[in-house]
Amino acid sequence: MTRWMVVALVGLVSTDALALDPYMWGVGPKIGTMVLPGQYPVRFPQAVRNDANADLSRVKNDLSLGVDAVYYINGRSRARSFASLGFGLGEPYFDANWNVGYQFVAVTGAMDVLFGGAAGVGTATFHGTELARLQMPYYPLRADASALIRDETRGYQATAYFVYNVPGKQTFTGSDGVDLTVGWGVNFALGIEFALYFGDLMPPRPRSKGATES
Repeated sequence: MTRWMVVALVGLVSTDALALDPYMWGVGPKIGTMVLPGQYPVRFPQAVRNDANADLSRVKNDLSLGVDAVYYINGRSRARSFASLGFGLGEPYFDANWNVGYQFVAVTGAMDVLFGGAAGVGTATFHGTELARLQMPYYPLRADASALIRDETRGYQATAYFVYNVPGKQTFTGSDGVDLTVGWGVNFALGIEFALYFGDLMPPRPRSKGATES
């Protein structure tokens, strides 16, 4: 019995090791921006809009910087994990988020075409006059399409995405300094991203029929 348990354990470990061996992988920096709406969010919660003295600013000129990692399960499927920090260029806005997702490789060749989505957690802060601000924890739900050009060790990817940020418990500090828990606004965006990957981005070469294991 013990011998068969050892054999089974060795087989299980070997199978897991093969399963963890990536088909391809890459990691690197990414940069992006929201394209639509003209200002984000589309609409603040009602309590924010009722406080005219708060003068909270929606962001128009944003920039996000982050890290993106991809793990190919096979030639048609890959998992993603990416984190971003967002800023308003000259505007009082800050954002941080982390996502995990999946993409299907629809086309491979000189340029790969991928479709997929992701979900995660994030937090955004919008500032107004003096003490006024909106703190918005949220849960991003995202759909995206990517085009990837790659060689053996590098990949260059452009992505268009749609995201809806489902708010958590939002806190609004009004112009009088009083904190309120507020309802939902409208928080969708269309954007673009560019990523540069470093790693092993060449599919495994099939073994020749005459090859033998050492």
